[in-house]
Amino acid sequence: MMDVVVRRFSAWGTSQADAVLASHEDWSAWAKAPAPLGHEGKPPVAFLAAAVRRRSSRLTRLMLESAFACTEEGERGSVRTVFSSRHGAIHVAIKILASLARQESVSPLQFSHSVHNAQAGLFSIAAGNREASSSIAAGTDTFAHGFLEAVLHLERRPEQMVLLVTGDEPIPDNLSHLIEEPAAAYATGLLLSRSGRGTALRFSREAGRAPRKQREWPDAIEFIRFLHSDDAELSLESGRGCWRWERSAL
Repeated sequence: MMDVVVRRFSAWGTSQADAVLASHEDWSAWAKAPAPLGHEGKPPVAFLAAAVRRRSSRLTRLMLESAFACTEEGERGSVRTVFSSRHGAIHVAIKILASLARQESVSPLQFSHSVHNAQAGLFSIAAGNREASSSIAAGTDTFAHGFLEAVLHLERRPEQMVLLVTGDEPIPDNLSHLIEEPAAAYATGLLLSRSGRGTALRFSREAGRAPRKQREWPDAIEFIRFLHSDDAELSLESGRGCWRWERSAL
């Protein structure tokens, strides 16, 4: 078991009616009647320079919007970061592969936005952050493994806060049959610490087979629902065990 405090959190997405969900009030209302998220929309990321904003993929916009929303200006340069995404900038990667299949040249700028740590790199530039960073992809367990990675950063440097950002967007229709998760364009941000004011949690994993509960929204969004609720605990089944968060008093 590991103890952790969620100091601050944020999320960005849309409803299926394309209404933006960005503020705590938006998500609090959503959590009272949770429903599948939309596939469209992208945040403004007004804090980015115009040239960077134009070149940013939608996934970058989603993840950086959530990263900046749950951190204050004085924190962004000093936090460690974990960016977790199951698919990464898959739409950019597919365009590159299509260009290669046609024996066309690939833009170095386009390639730089396709790598899995692109969002971590762009955040470090935008925030002036030179601290340690990890980029995670772990299939259906991507959010939970991202959380575990963030907690391990806290084990190494308990005095330093860690920013966990999780995000994805729907994969292309011709590949959608290959995955079993709900499609959504979203990102979440969690600012974690060992102590302090916030939501204190005890994080653990139980081994053994645990059939995965089918939800209509991603695991990271289910975690946001949990934070807005009075539930005593949250369990996310992985097929190889169960990840558990219990509210506690540190």
